[in-house]
Amino acid sequence: MSSPARDTLIATGDNGPRFRVTAHDGRVIDTTTTRARPLVVYFYPRDETPGCTVEAHGFRDAAREFEAAGVDVVGVSTDSNDRHRDFASGHQLGFSLVSDPDGRLAASFGVAVRMGFAQRVTILLTKEGRIAKVFDSVTPDGHAAEVLTAVRALP
Repeated sequence: MSSPARDTLIATGDNGPRFRVTAHDGRVIDTTTTRARPLVVYFYPRDETPGCTVEAHGFRDAAREFEAAGVDVVGVSTDSNDRHRDFASGHQLGFSLVSDPDGRLAASFGVAVRMGFAQRVTILLTKEGRIAKVFDSVTPDGHAAEVLTAVRALP
């Protein structure tokens, strides 16, 4: 369940879409009510591809810093939860991955899905559900550190 599709990419300051989804690990990600913690939602094209693996490793390797900052991280692609489980297990990813096979969650943020692959975009939401930062030109290597800098700047 997610908010309606947007024609353009969501912008800093906007209210984030409301959604409730179950991740590959059974965790429920819910933005329909105020969250206890800010949330990083990163969209990526496909599990087990070189760029997506580098990006996932960056978030994995910075997990302690994200935890210390009180922020949850979730990755979203059109891959199935079975594929996400294999990817997370094989790369020891300690964060949740969400399957968005029809691109509805991506569309609620205005993230393009072309030929079955989500555009590489990261969104930082405050615990109140407002968009704190949008990263729409993502280079996988070093991206997690870039997001962590934005997280640390949150009030």
